[in-house]
Amino acid sequence: MRFALTGGAATLAHLAVAMLLIQLDVQPLVGNAVAFAIAFLISFLGHHLFTFAGHGAAASRTLPRFTVVAGVGFLGNEILLFLLLNTGAIAPEAAVVLSTGCAAASTFMLSRRWAFAGSARMQ
Repeated sequence: MRFALTGGAATLAHLAVAMLLIQLDVQPLVGNAVAFAIAFLISFLGHHLFTFAGHGAAASRTLPRFTVVAGVGFLGNEILLFLLLNTGAIAPEAAVVLSTGCAAASTFMLSRRWAFAGSARMQ
């Protein structure tokens, strides 16, 4: 439930910023990158302070790990977005929603199992 709240807030921020930038005629891949940067800050702080707070992992260890996790998620997001945009089958806004949703799911699993794992867990 905590992940859903934090991840949902970060995902909604990502989508809101991306949609706004697309409406302002910013290229979708660029808008997605800007939106990711904002969502990254919301996500890390929320996950570190709320979602995974009881896992006993220090920020000095979780930030680099979460940066890797988020980077992998962002790379997958951008690749999927690029592919969806190039098919021309769906609107850019729908492509952003789909690619961001896929990235959110993978980010959760990697965050839980590695980035925010406590000291007794996978290091």
